[in-house]
Amino acid sequence: MNKLKMLFLNILTMCIFMVSNTVYASTQYTDVLDDLRKDESFEISNYSNMTLDYINKVNTDTDKTNDQELMEVISIAESSADELYIYVYQPTHNELDLIATAISLSTDYSADGQNIYPNVYDLELVSTYSVFDKYVVKDFEINDEVYRYYNLVALYREFNSTIDKVVSGGESTGSEISMSIGQQWSVYYLNNQIVYEMGTFETLEITPTFTGNFEFQNGLTWGNLVGSFKWGNAWFISFNVEDYIVKHIYDADLSYKIRSVTETWTMFVGSDFTYGEWSQDIKVPLKDIDTMTYKGDGLLAKEYSWNRITSSTDFLRRATEQGVTISDECKQAVGQAQWVFTFLETSWNQNSYDGGYTNIYSDLEDITILRLHFIDIHDDVYNMGVVSDRVNPDNNADGTGSGLDFNFEENFQKLFAIIMLVILLIILGYIFPIASFIIKVFKVIINAVWYVITLPFKLIKKIFKRNKI
Repeated sequence: MNKLKMLFLNILTMCIFMVSNTVYASTQYTDVLDDLRKDESFEISNYSNMTLDYINKVNTDTDKTNDQELMEVISIAESSADELYIYVYQPTHNELDLIATAISLSTDYSADGQNIYPNVYDLELVSTYSVFDKYVVKDFEINDEVYRYYNLVALYREFNSTIDKVVSGGESTGSEISMSIGQQWSVYYLNNQIVYEMGTFETLEITPTFTGNFEFQNGLTWGNLVGSFKWGNAWFISFNVEDYIVKHIYDADLSYKIRSVTETWTMFVGSDFTYGEWSQDIKVPLKDIDTMTYKGDGLLAKEYSWNRITSSTDFLRRATEQGVTISDECKQAVGQAQWVFTFLETSWNQNSYDGGYTNIYSDLEDITILRLHFIDIHDDVYNMGVVSDRVNPDNNADGTGSGLDFNFEENFQKLFAIIMLVILLIILGYIFPIASFIIKVFKVIINAVWYVITLPFKLIKKIFKRNKI
């Protein structure tokens, strides 16, 4: 939709709400219904209870429940305590009580919903009555501008196994389903009364198909001799863009939360986990010139590299060309996507000892795409707020790179020289007694090197046979 058409739609849909400047206490919240009734145009009879069967019957896509019909933002309000409230109509309250968890919004001015840069804020339910819910936007403060703008892009709700499906590579626990809002609110004072004006804009629907990570081993280090190993993890999300055929993505914004995990495994006991605190939502800007690069430490360490923004075809091809062994589930799910974002690299450290080991690594959740700047096949350029589920990946590697950069042909001369040295030492061992001592020392070194080379593969084989979490 071009800018003129969108601006015309905004004018047609403009609504003005005049309410008194009510003072709210910061820790005691007024009733949701009392707040809504302060608007003289509010009619409670317009908001009836509905069943899922009824919603699905009027929905054109009978395989998926329409989230816009399950939850609807009907109003907002500012308080004198500089808090922002979101009022939600939830028609299936009696049959399926859905709770909103977060909202994607920006405070930029935009005439048509383009060129906004939203952030994710958690929501707290502070009042409910029948089909009406009142939420406060957490960690958000009202600015002191004369005209304040709130571009509401997406509302997130808790995952519900009755109507939702898990994204491949992810977990249902903690996952959040998104719904489009597409409302811009302008708030200002007129004659000592607060005014709320609302217009609509277009959002961009994105469907994640897979979220996961590739695990890269390091090269050979002295620490391997005492059971100390390190891996690198590259995290990615694949997705499809609804309603547009995207030719190129210039840049995008994505967010996630992260925490540390310490796993201690001992024989006859199993695993014990210690978790750090979840971070706030971390926003990551991605550009089409950015690359993901990982190179491990140690001897013969291999380097992996590809574009952070790439098509799914190029993503799978580049990873395979660089020796990453990808799981069938990942290949299938990513192969069904259009685009892949590789957005973060983390480390995985393991210390082995008699009877057990300790793993220290990172856990991610609430991965979601917030904005997409792209050009379509008609050469129209868009910079839009995105509606995409918040997904939680599991911690099982979906692809593995050996980490060793060893080419037999390129290193044949070195390998041949080592073999000839071993043969020479064996011959000398039968001729000179001192050579026998050298041979014994050399055998210890050879056995140690062989142990270092084979141990990571043995450990990975053992780890892959069980879930890390």
